[in-house]
Amino acid sequence: MTNRLRATVAGLLVTLAAAAAFTASADAGLAAPTAGEAEQLGREAYRYGLPLMEFLRVRKEQTSVACPDGRGNSPVNSFANAKHFPEPEDRTVVAPNTDTLYSIAHLDLGHGPIVLSHPNMGKRYFSFELLDPYTNVIDFVGTRETGSKAGRFAISWRDKPARGKPKMPVIKSKYRRVWVIGRTLATDRADQRAAYKKMKKFGLARLHRDPKRFAKDCDAGEPGEFPTPTDGEAFIAGLNRRLASNPPPRRDDPLLAELEPLGVGPGLDPEQAGLAPDVLQALYDGVSSEAASFPTTARLRVLQESIAQGGWLLPAPNIGDYGTDYDFRALIAVVGLGANTPDEAIYPTGLTDSNGALLNGANDYTVTFAPGEEPPAKYFWSLTVYDSNGYLAPNAIDRYSVGPSHPPLVKRPDGSIVIALSHDEPADDDVNWLPTPDAGFRVNLRLYGPTKAAQNGKWHPPGVIRQP
Repeated sequence: MTNRLRATVAGLLVTLAAAAAFTASADAGLAAPTAGEAEQLGREAYRYGLPLMEFLRVRKEQTSVACPDGRGNSPVNSFANAKHFPEPEDRTVVAPNTDTLYSIAHLDLGHGPIVLSHPNMGKRYFSFELLDPYTNVIDFVGTRETGSKAGRFAISWRDKPARGKPKMPVIKSKYRRVWVIGRTLATDRADQRAAYKKMKKFGLARLHRDPKRFAKDCDAGEPGEFPTPTDGEAFIAGLNRRLASNPPPRRDDPLLAELEPLGVGPGLDPEQAGLAPDVLQALYDGVSSEAASFPTTARLRVLQESIAQGGWLLPAPNIGDYGTDYDFRALIAVVGLGANTPDEAIYPTGLTDSNGALLNGANDYTVTFAPGEEPPAKYFWSLTVYDSNGYLAPNAIDRYSVGPSHPPLVKRPDGSIVIALSHDEPADDDVNWLPTPDAGFRVNLRLYGPTKAAQNGKWHPPGVIRQP
């Protein structure tokens, strides 16, 4: 066969394949998408897939060590217990808190249930938040939900039931992969050591098996970095693989039906979807454009909503249980991956002062809680400063949060609490100084065990007042 004949035959085969794909779409009642439609759907695919991609990025990074490293990284089905609060250099997740010590684990339920156990925690607040790959909260174990007495809980993949009934409560997951974010309240360094002693008794083990053991001299090594792709072709290829191994919930079927003709979905491939070259390129361009713009768009949306609410963004009631609110879920993946549901905790975010101007370290501010008007939280509350990207900013006194669990919390004679947000130490000694970075910053209130008034927005934080 001559080279010319080979080229002719190859071209004919490509044409026939494209025609077959087009005919299949037509038979299914699906019109071939235009380039404009593909570009828009590419943007939607990015927002839809970002939380799943980020969940699995964090999972891959945090489990890429040989043994627990005490910084949130540990092999699958084992806890990494933090001995100390996060530091400014810790940047795996945004908005880490400095009220609780983290116990992080990534579960694989594919070989049977995993038993989570904890000792009697007494009066010390603790919680284990269980997240699915789409960043929805599956359930909680802890002070509020299950109490403080010693407990054992079997976490089971719904499609892989245990042989025999375990003699303990069972938490069913629709997904094989589960992210466990444990939080244990602590105060100063001495109390952090006391909390850590409790945390070392947290356990994860397969049902009727012993937990993993690691050599005392094990070198965990540095975790790898596996950034979520921002290139359209790479993002879609990765998303399709991850959708196949983490099957989407049925409520996502309508959106996935729109994406399917473009080759976006579990196990699909845009290169095999019979798309015209300009349509295929438009799909990839839409993803790439959204990847470049969405983080900024998300932060702008947060800013606009905070201005409308007097400087504070109050969490929507569906945070942590997003349903089909894909845009909100993607926004939280950017500004606060792993958020709790409001019944456990809420995180009002302050981005502007009471006049709507962005917070900036060049200015001084105060937040004042009037007598008897502390944040309404059953377990604890705090106020934390982050840089404009949501990370802790270094400061000379290593203070990042103020609240009852950050002694000493200074109260004025009338019972009011004044928090001074400033780069330099204030002259007044009856205020609580929280250092700010040189440039733009944001603040987060945390309320654990918030009252109904705090959950439904009837309670509102006081304004951040710029000082003359």
